[in-house]
Amino acid sequence: MELPRFEDAVLRSLRTEEVHVGLSGARVFRMYDDADRPVAVFKGVPPDRPDLARELDGEISRTAWMARFGLATPRVLEHESREDGPPRWVVSSHLPGVPAHEPETAREHPRLVELLAEAARTIHASEVGAVEVGAVEVVRERLAEQLERARERVASGLVQRSWQGSRYAGTDPARALAEVGHRVERAGPLPEVVTHGDFCLPNVLVTADGAWGLVDLGQAGVADPHRDLAAMVGSLLSPLNPQFGQADADRFLDAYGRDRVDPELLSLHFGVDDFFWPVPPA
Repeated sequence: MELPRFEDAVLRSLRTEEVHVGLSGARVFRMYDDADRPVAVFKGVPPDRPDLARELDGEISRTAWMARFGLATPRVLEHESREDGPPRWVVSSHLPGVPAHEPETAREHPRLVELLAEAARTIHASEVGAVEVGAVEVVRERLAEQLERARERVASGLVQRSWQGSRYAGTDPARALAEVGHRVERAGPLPEVVTHGDFCLPNVLVTADGAWGLVDLGQAGVADPHRDLAAMVGSLLSPLNPQFGQADADRFLDAYGRDRVDPELLSLHFGVDDFFWPVPPA
């Protein structure tokens, strides 16, 4: 992928190195200065994926929104400006630390799981009232709205394709979605707090001194906190992260506070998330 010519001369002078992490379909490059220090991150989406461009546009605005809470998040340095559609690339500042999913991170941080729980509690304790209502409404996301997007994915065939080769292969997505829909209706009104939205291991950076930062904020907003908890538990149990397991998932929930966790809501978010798995390349 050829990177664009940036307006900022400093950005144009940086060395780039592609980062092969994530399943979103976007291309990510870390950008280094003359001293070989990482200072920025480029994220771009293919021109034939307008859906990813819309997601990137949301990530730009939501990253700025999350920064208002004093959390360690990237700053948007530059992004494409187009009259005929959303931007297809963005450059953000580089946060210190390494992704929590990297095997050496767990070895260097024996309390890593507790640190992840601390990050979740801090995010969820952010004071929504400190931000104007209009901005909050833009990023408010309820489970019923996620369910509607899931219906669109089922109707388009994306879910069927994403389930191929998984434990859901052969399952009727429409029937499975109907069952989840009934559970959402029974759950009724859910709590709403500031959430990361995709709170998984690669999206939390950890430093040597135990600090943490948040990246990939395209789904951040106001939602049920169990959305973040389900994402992290799923990440700790994923075969992509074999260095973690059930004991770590239990320890994460214990450290977060079992009195704040509703097992039924946690299970419900697992069920909804199943309809948003990435579609493997053809």
